[in-house]
Amino acid sequence: MKRWVVLGFGLAGLAATPVRAEDDVFGYTYAAETLPKGETEMELWATDRRGKDAGHYDAQDYRLEVEHGVTDRFTVSGYLNFAGHHLRGLEPGFDRVGRDFAFQGVSAEFRYNVLSPNKDGFGLTLYVEPGWSRIRRLEGDKSTEYELELKAIVQKNFLNDRLIWAANLTLEPEWEHDKEAAEIAGERDWEKELKLELTSGLSYRVAPGWYAGVEGRYASVYANWTSGLNREAYAVSAGPTIHYAAKKWSATLTYLPQLFGSPSPGGSRALGEYEKRELRLKIGYEF
Repeated sequence: MKRWVVLGFGLAGLAATPVRAEDDVFGYTYAAETLPKGETEMELWATDRRGKDAGHYDAQDYRLEVEHGVTDRFTVSGYLNFAGHHLRGLEPGFDRVGRDFAFQGVSAEFRYNVLSPNKDGFGLTLYVEPGWSRIRRLEGDKSTEYELELKAIVQKNFLNDRLIWAANLTLEPEWEHDKEAAEIAGERDWEKELKLELTSGLSYRVAPGWYAGVEGRYASVYANWTSGLNREAYAVSAGPTIHYAAKKWSATLTYLPQLFGSPSPGGSRALGEYEKRELRLKIGYEF
């Protein structure tokens, strides 16, 4: 992780140009603009998640994305997803896991821009991402999981595009099947879970190519959502974000600590489904 942070700021020193219209200036919140027709971008994501109420928990999510502009309003992407988990002293809620790096799964992304924040004064983009995973993001053990991420993205620019506000509403149903656990319990059904998230960010251009701001996220999870919407847990997080864009390169770094959540036995944060803090670095290169 430290090497990638150094790499991100090294790339930032290559040039000093204004942010590109299609750049996402946030680490967690998507912007509404899409890639121009014919352009291709590769992006590397690294997210470090740490901290539970006891024991040791650290996990890393890695994503390698290739995105292509099919038209000026429609882009498609493909992801290779990898993960690392180090869990100990968290039994019985979490099994002990020690894995530095492993292939986790694949996903695809489709974005359609309905309104452009630069051309129409207000941005609206619809987003769909189907995915398959073989390692659970939270527990780090092996399982078969299918998910469908649905997102509505809005964006509004102010002060001659120096100030950018964006917000995302995300619904993500998941279907999970742990073959080994199901055989022990004598069950065949798939577990169903629904995630609902609202993220928002505000970022200001402090210098040519440089944006600094803040992001916030409300995340919640609903177990067995097909039988009724009963919220199992939620967490509210917020923190600073910084973005730099050169002619071909861009880098974004976001720190997102959890502020409060529920259930929170013995404290004010939900540390069963979520972690104490997250740190995300994204590095992009446009072809």
